[in-house]
Amino acid sequence: MRTLILCVGNESISDDGIGARIGEILQSLPLPANIQVDVVARLRLDVLDQLVDVDHLVIVDGLTAEAEPGTSTVVDVTGHSAAVVASGCCHSRDVADIIRLARDVAPDGAEFMITIAGVRVEHVDRYGATFSQAVLSAVSRIVDLLLLTTGAGLQLRLFAAESLRQSDRQSDRISREPSAFCSWREGYELSPNFQ
Repeated sequence: MRTLILCVGNESISDDGIGARIGEILQSLPLPANIQVDVVARLRLDVLDQLVDVDHLVIVDGLTAEAEPGTSTVVDVTGHSAAVVASGCCHSRDVADIIRLARDVAPDGAEFMITIAGVRVEHVDRYGATFSQAVLSAVSRIVDLLLLTTGAGLQLRLFAAESLRQSDRQSDRISREPSAFCSWREGYELSPNFQ
């Protein structure tokens, strides 16, 4: 089964970029050949070409639905209308249009699975701001849920979890000890974990 994970977001606008950050993490993992990850600032019509042979489309975005910031959500929306599907996405109009057009151009009415995944954002109106703490703390959970949803396997899920833990520890050490940056960076480049 071929899976395409489209991660949407602009990292220069506070939590709006969480989809892109998740996509970068997924791209750094040794994913199976049947899982492709693309990171885009917004969904455009050229994405339709990628959907021709896809069995499972996963759209990752920041979510604005009623929930606590940092809440991770993965929902199978294959049987729902595009308007309902996109209601909680930061890029809801793009998502709705892509889903509608993808269904319209599917050969012989072929149906593929569609999943919406994301993290409830706290701020999407602060240009140049970093991610909120609530959203950052949800990254490892949503990455694990995405790997589970796409059938990537337990070994890869464990590898991703350990990689994220190591990355968090190293980032925390750098923020507390700026002089540690050089030695951390050298070890990081030699590490088999994602960069």
